[in-house]
Amino acid sequence: MNAELKKRSNLILGVLFFGWMVSYIDRTAISLALISIGKDLSLSATELGFVLSAFFFGYAAMQIPGGWLTDKYGTIKLLIGAVIFWSVFTAFTGLAWSLTSLLLIRLLFGIGEGGYPAASTKAISIYFQKEQRTKAQATMMSSNMIGGAIAPIICAPLLLLMDWRNVFFLISGLGLIFVIALLWSTKNAQTFISEEQKENEEKGSFRKVLKNTYLLRVLFIFFFINIANWGLSSWMPTYLMQVHGLDLKNVGFIAAIPALFAAIGMIISGRIISKLGGRSKYGVIFGAVVLAICLYLMSTAASVAIVITYQSIAFIFVSFMASFIFTTPHRVVNQQNVGTAFGLVNFGGQAAGIISPTIMGYLINVSGGSFESSFIFLAIMCVIAAAIAVTLPINQQQQTNIESVEGY
Repeated sequence: MNAELKKRSNLILGVLFFGWMVSYIDRTAISLALISIGKDLSLSATELGFVLSAFFFGYAAMQIPGGWLTDKYGTIKLLIGAVIFWSVFTAFTGLAWSLTSLLLIRLLFGIGEGGYPAASTKAISIYFQKEQRTKAQATMMSSNMIGGAIAPIICAPLLLLMDWRNVFFLISGLGLIFVIALLWSTKNAQTFISEEQKENEEKGSFRKVLKNTYLLRVLFIFFFINIANWGLSSWMPTYLMQVHGLDLKNVGFIAAIPALFAAIGMIISGRIISKLGGRSKYGVIFGAVVLAICLYLMSTAASVAIVITYQSIAFIFVSFMASFIFTTPHRVVNQQNVGTAFGLVNFGGQAAGIISPTIMGYLINVSGGSFESSFIFLAIMCVIAAAIAVTLPINQQQQTNIESVEGY
């Protein structure tokens, strides 16, 4: 790849990275505004858990259709459509007047955001050469962690300055900036589809992706890991404020610390996975066990400093697991199926968000406001993920080749 092509590919990567950060700002705002929303609409912890889960229900439901639509109609159309759709319902969140309206709005918001992951992943396969995709994908997905770090820093002060409704109106405008940047960066950009189409003229096949047993196992690993991840991220601001007495402003800055560790870890882990391939499963196993231990220790921690230390350690390993999961489609399926494959795997991870915040809310309620039982629940989910990772074959490329010949 010459310097000009590399520069253009990196520019597109930067825009996709920004799109992911916008999605995290838009979805994180509600976790920070949860207490204010609960007071304003008179909602219990269990009902707020339903509100958080409504997003994930729509988000998860859109993963597989979003991947299929991307492979069929093209990544740029899906990216623009997804961002405009979710931006509209970000603004509508500020108009919610009841539990029912809020549930419906967050469901539709989730559907909008659900089209972005597969489309952005397919864009990596289109605008980057094959040997660059794992690194580019890991770099793009580090935006999840950086977005998780920046979102509280942006949203917490805004929530202190203005009513929570106005915050949602304001941040909804970020989607328009992304659309303009995407159209500009991809104009006349060279793609790298033709070389692989010469190798494999076959079009994408949803049936073949569903029969790939490696992908299905990664799906379940992601499901159980993300029960822990989404449960923690959804309730962490409330936990820090109610249990450790922090105010909203401090929560915003403190929550950024573990996310920054995770972002750095994800960028580095992408390089490691690119070299180790299937042997990276041992890192996934070890990381899931470490995450389980840290979650339990967080539930018994006596101070905020100790909580954040354990969370930072946990997130370093979360980043490795996330890199492994997010780059799997580039390693185990052909380019024509990347969007569908990513949508399938990501469906498992995001389906976890449907149940995790609600279960957390229920456990907090029945324990009289204690978070200990909910943290233990999250730790158990990590152990299950580690057990599934043990079953992954080491030589995944060999498996993929065999499955391709047999029609997997």
